[in-house]
Amino acid sequence: MAKPLLGKKILVPRSKKQASVLSKRINDLGGIPVEVPLIAFQEKHLSDEVIVSLKCQAYDWLVFTSRNGVEAFFKEIKRVELTVDSKIAVIGEKTTAAVSEYGYQADFIPSQFVAEQFAKEFVAISEKNQRILIVKGNKSREFLADELREAGLQVDEAILYETYFPKESEELLVEEVKKNGLEVLLFTSSSTAQHFMQVIKKNQLMDRLESSIVISIGPITTETLQCYGLPVTVTADPYTTDSILEHLVQYLTN
Repeated sequence: MAKPLLGKKILVPRSKKQASVLSKRINDLGGIPVEVPLIAFQEKHLSDEVIVSLKCQAYDWLVFTSRNGVEAFFKEIKRVELTVDSKIAVIGEKTTAAVSEYGYQADFIPSQFVAEQFAKEFVAISEKNQRILIVKGNKSREFLADELREAGLQVDEAILYETYFPKESEELLVEEVKKNGLEVLLFTSSSTAQHFMQVIKKNQLMDRLESSIVISIGPITTETLQCYGLPVTVTADPYTTDSILEHLVQYLTN
């Protein structure tokens, strides 16, 4: 088997729970994954108002923007002993797969996995005054809800998980960067990019990144990195972790 990432030390910024799959793929390609969790999640409960609406089958659509949202939502559904009768819309391959794991199928998937494309295509197939529940994290953008409301849809939002930076990762990250050991920086979300750059700026380590290859999962993450002054080598498309590695292999091969 070809080893296009042979010997490359590659940052894996995902949470402890999610890092193993990406690390295994890097290992399989010959790379050396360096796991530094730059993100962690804490699940929250549905509000009483949303639970009542779900019991009354008031939502025409449930919208999921991440796998974390799917998992948190269905845990809550089980906790309050409810069933899902709404149509389901999703953003992303992993989100779609997560919905399937709970025995449901997505009724709508946009052609591109970003909120801008989702809003454009979803508005075209929905009807005015339909009621929508968007399941999201505390740091998710307001763009999607704003766009759907502007199109005449009734939108509720359920924040079912909080994203935060695990403080114990700061020392580990600083140590790895100071060793000049991170040849490739992978960023799997805007939050991982933001948390990374805050540590780098705080510890004045920008000069240690000059030779690093920087791979971003999509345009929003790229924009975050650029706002902090870190040049992005490649932005993946489609916006998936598999695509990140494919782009990295292609870049190194060329």
